[in-house]
Amino acid sequence: MATTKSKNQNMKSDKDKNRPMSLAEFRKIRHTLLPENRKIKNARKVESDGILFDSRLEMFMYSLLKEAGIRFERQKRYTLQPSFRYNEVAIRPITYTVDFWLPDHNLIIDTKGYHTQQGDMRIKMLKWSFSSAGVSPRIETPKNQTECRTLLEELKRS
Repeated sequence: MATTKSKNQNMKSDKDKNRPMSLAEFRKIRHTLLPENRKIKNARKVESDGILFDSRLEMFMYSLLKEAGIRFERQKRYTLQPSFRYNEVAIRPITYTVDFWLPDHNLIIDTKGYHTQQGDMRIKMLKWSFSSAGVSPRIETPKNQTECRTLLEELKRS
């Protein structure tokens, strides 16, 4: 008889497992289900030197530049298309924020673990924007730590 009772309890818990999750239950566990930075595949926000980075690769590039004593600006924003009005509706500008601007090397570094169609399109628009303004900084998008190190070695030689 005890076996039947525990079997029924197990069946009841199986039914509970299959019931839809309530919104309150989902809110409690959603941070464990979803990655912190869902816009970028495998990206996790990380902190170093009191700075919150969008990815470990960005933090790695930051530490390389800092250790090498190379002057840079972080999170530099460029406007790719200004805001405008269309049929009385305000259209927001299209902007692109790069990870690093190195003014002494006329170089933009935007760490990209994975390239996306949207990211590639924005880089193309950024190049067009520079071309229209008559400037042509070099743009690098390292995909991994090896490419970051190679880029830094190249910067040290120049």
